[in-house]
Amino acid sequence: MLNIQLTTVTNRQVLATQGLVDSGCTSSAINRAFVQKHRLDTIKTAIPIIVYNADGSRNKGGDITKYVEVRLAIGNHEERIDLAVTDLGSKDLYLRHDWLKRHNPTINWATGTVIFGRCQCVKNPFPLPDADPDDRWDEELEDGDTILAVNMEEELTIRAVHHANDLAATANADKPQRTFKEMVPPDYRSFRDLFSKENFDELPENEQEQLDKFLDENLESGRIVESKSPFTSPFFFVKKKDGSLRPVQDYRKLNEMTIKNRYPLPLISELIDKLQGAKYFTKLDVRWGYNNVRIKEGDEHKAAFRTNRGLFEPTVMFFGLTNSPATFQWMMNDIFKDLISKGKKLRENKLFLKAEKCEFEVLETEYLGVIISEGQVRMDPVKLAGIAEWLTPTKKKELQSFLGFTNFYRKFIKNYSKVVRVLTQLTGNAEWTWGAAQNQAFQQLKKQMAEDVILAIPTLTGRF
Repeated sequence: MLNIQLTTVTNRQVLATQGLVDSGCTSSAINRAFVQKHRLDTIKTAIPIIVYNADGSRNKGGDITKYVEVRLAIGNHEERIDLAVTDLGSKDLYLRHDWLKRHNPTINWATGTVIFGRCQCVKNPFPLPDADPDDRWDEELEDGDTILAVNMEEELTIRAVHHANDLAATANADKPQRTFKEMVPPDYRSFRDLFSKENFDELPENEQEQLDKFLDENLESGRIVESKSPFTSPFFFVKKKDGSLRPVQDYRKLNEMTIKNRYPLPLISELIDKLQGAKYFTKLDVRWGYNNVRIKEGDEHKAAFRTNRGLFEPTVMFFGLTNSPATFQWMMNDIFKDLISKGKKLRENKLFLKAEKCEFEVLETEYLGVIISEGQVRMDPVKLAGIAEWLTPTKKKELQSFLGFTNFYRKFIKNYSKVVRVLTQLTGNAEWTWGAAQNQAFQQLKKQMAEDVILAIPTLTGRF
């Protein structure tokens, strides 16, 4: 038995316990009673793990469907580890063959001490993140919408056997699993839901042309390279309002397992308020945006995406990765904290501007959907050009689109929350009922948004 200290990821709770080292078992685990006693947060497994007894019967404890994510410390050695939640024994914690193989420690069984001299761990390799809300896909699907479905053909099973008066688990596959194990290193096998066997449908001619163009341009520039990564995320196109196609890497599964960067993103309203007293405005547009940020060497394979031309991995950040906005914002804040030498800073950091989108010393400028001038801000009339022709919503998805648009400009609409109340009531689980009250609110919002409302930028020395 080893003395172990556990630190939870979500609330940084520190727990002292003991763990049993057992080389006869495959996967490290934590006792369900221990999890419930200390109210540890659990995460659902990508697929249920079936547990069998030594005689081939199904274990009464049920399938393994959850695991906990913790930092585990033995002496000065720390690591981040996922532990399956099981009822397979009376001990709190089981360090099994996967853990022994990963670290290959030297164990003095007489004194109960462990020396970590042969593993590749470094001190504190995974800092604890802040508590993270669940990332969910909340958009309501309608008839005709397309979703991606991944079919996991293989079923992972665990057989429990008696070993030294403790129950252990041995993983086997009903269907051939040798290929999966050969292709995927042990450290990545808990991310099983990222390994898709999805086949590709033939792309329309215009999409194939755009795919070839995207791949050829980015391969030539070095932003992507061919990959043999065990990770894979879907790649597809979405149509823009102007009819052109935008490439999308669907990183939702990867983002669920990513430690979030909590670097604060600025509020547009706060940025605008800071412009009080300014008369001349300069706007710079950094060319290639997120692509200016290099992915940490050695991590590129995690963001690999699949196409009908093969598997590729980016060397720079793309849209879709959960930490792209925060990382890019940090870079901008760090580089441009001294704006006096902005030109020099751009050259030093090899950032280039898109001249057609830059403005220099103008009296009025468009910024994120609003027009800013000396001491005042108003809605961008270009963005509002079609508001009068906006059709009456006939289903929740159409209403959500309208409310998302109006909510952005809520500061310009008098009594917005009061006017919109009867509409927001239809966006939840309530039955869709569009009546006179809803139509009146809808028309009133369109009318108010068509007005050229001007807001004064507040002065810190004046009265509010």
